Amino acid sequence: MKLTKRKTVRTISFLCAITLTLAVWGTVNAVALRSAERSITQSNERALTQLGTYLDDITLNLQKSMYLRGGDKLSEITSDLWRSSVSAKENLSEITDGNTEISGVYKFLSQVGEYTLYVNKELARGNSISEEQSENLNKLLEYSRDMSNRVNYLIQQEENGLLSFREIKSTLQSSGDSGVYLGSELNDANQSLVDYPTLIYDGPFSDHIQNKKSQLLEGQKEVTEEEAREKAAGFLGLKPEQIAFLSRTEGNLSTYTFYNGDYTVAVTKKGGIVSFMLSSFYANEIKLTPQQAIKKATQYLKEKGYTSVRDSYYSTVDGICTVNFAYFEDGITYYTDLIKVSVALDDGRITAFDSTGYLMNHRVRTVPQTVKLTPVRGKRLLKSDLEIISYKKAFIPTEWESEVYAYEYRCVSKSNPSQEVLVYIDPVTGQECDVLLLMYSDGGVLTK
Repeated sequence: MKLTKRKTVRTISFLCAITLTLAVWGTVNAVALRSAERSITQSNERALTQLGTYLDDITLNLQKSMYLRGGDKLSEITSDLWRSSVSAKENLSEITDGNTEISGVYKFLSQVGEYTLYVNKELARGNSISEEQSENLNKLLEYSRDMSNRVNYLIQQEENGLLSFREIKSTLQSSGDSGVYLGSELNDANQSLVDYPTLIYDGPFSDHIQNKKSQLLEGQKEVTEEEAREKAAGFLGLKPEQIAFLSRTEGNLSTYTFYNGDYTVAVTKKGGIVSFMLSSFYANEIKLTPQQAIKKATQYLKEKGYTSVRDSYYSTVDGICTVNFAYFEDGITYYTDLIKVSVALDDGRITAFDSTGYLMNHRVRTVPQTVKLTPVRGKRLLKSDLEIISYKKAFIPTEWESEVYAYEYRCVSKSNPSQEVLVYIDPVTGQECDVLLLMYSDGGVLTK
């Protein structure tokens, strides 16, 4: 039967439509497949990064636990360890899809959580941590460090585009009784990779700027924009007409901000106090030492009227040394009342000033009069492994947006002389209330 011309056209059109539909369907499926693959990859990347974060947290808290005998702080750390181990296992399962090859890693993480939970229960009964428990925690710390380094190496490879998530199942393997549960492909992992802290040291404590109103500025008279301009100009040693208005901010610390070609300055709306100054200068060839920078920063603060402060620590980045000062009165350091001054190490120029911590936290405190311990007696509560370098009285911030009066003991570990530790003891309760690990580098002091 012959096809009519009309039927022929219809047939060709139909075939073309089918071909086009198949092509579109294939394209759509390919796009959907690529989209699904991207989604899976992104999910794996996120899980791997979170696994690294939780392993870092486990390592850090295990290390901190080595310098505490017991009490609420150690109980808090062991609780954090349990939570981190549970979250690490969840992320590990996600990137390996429950592959049995990671049974050793999974077992290790389970032991971290279960053992630290056991220690926490012992502490809740009023017992101190035993030597055997300390040794077990130290073993877990060794495994955790190795595991953390290896997973961070995987993360680094992924960031460089050198890691395929399809190959993760073959690289995460059990390696027997050594406690290092990573495959032979990672045996040559870069062991020199340094796990730097996320935050560069900002004094023994960060600014601890809470969502609260400044008691220092509360009740003070509000200044006008022109009055604030005069304050800003005077701070820079300029005339008011040499700086221009930039912006006004509202909030817990409302300010007027001004600028010229070299500086930006903010002045509080209440009280008319400079909260920060930032310059556009950068450092060239380094000629000054950090100690010389500290002297220049101290003199600068005296000129600005801040005489009751003591420098604590510093950090150096790109030739700029930032010195952290804390309020100091009657032999007590108030770490939350923080002022930062940055000094260029080429010519000693002041490049930045920040008194936000001081403005938000400074107030009259009441020092506890009834205490169980003197600073000398407090020494006896430290672990025998710690040798005291110095000690002092201080107000330190807590995680609950409050402060506590404490004795700060700067120590060195006898078993690890390169490790310095800050241990804080509450003289009212006799409990260890915090511990920080000090790490020195060419750029200053780091802490965890």
